[in-house]
Amino acid sequence: MATKILLPIDHTDDRSWKSALPMARDQAKFYGAELHAVSVIPKIIQLPNLPANYGAGAKDHVKGKVSEILAFEGATGVPVHIEQGSVYREILKLAHRDGFDMIVMASAKGDFPNYEIGPNLARVVRNAHCSVVVVRS
Repeated sequence: MATKILLPIDHTDDRSWKSALPMARDQAKFYGAELHAVSVIPKIIQLPNLPANYGAGAKDHVKGKVSEILAFEGATGVPVHIEQGSVYREILKLAHRDGFDMIVMASAKGDFPNYEIGPNLARVVRNAHCSVVVVRS
């Protein structure tokens, strides 16, 4: 049984949510669980030739894009978490820290029988403390 479900979304790649979002919503409805979305952006490195506020607003921008996707798909009211760093590490840290008991992720593009499981998905599946549902499109 799931009480909190986490859906990673890459706002620049609709394959990350086109099939996974409906599955996550179905799972949340079936279990009566909370659905949350997460997007991970790279850590912004402060180089000497960049202004001190370089990258300011990146989290707000991505959160806005993810919220637009969710609203367009009819998933209003889904909390959106924005993390910075390594994709799989941040997904795993958030899932563990906030007590998620299911992660729903889409597989990368590929045709049967060679569906692609990218490095982030493979690491989440291998290291997650909870169930991971891999949605193949």
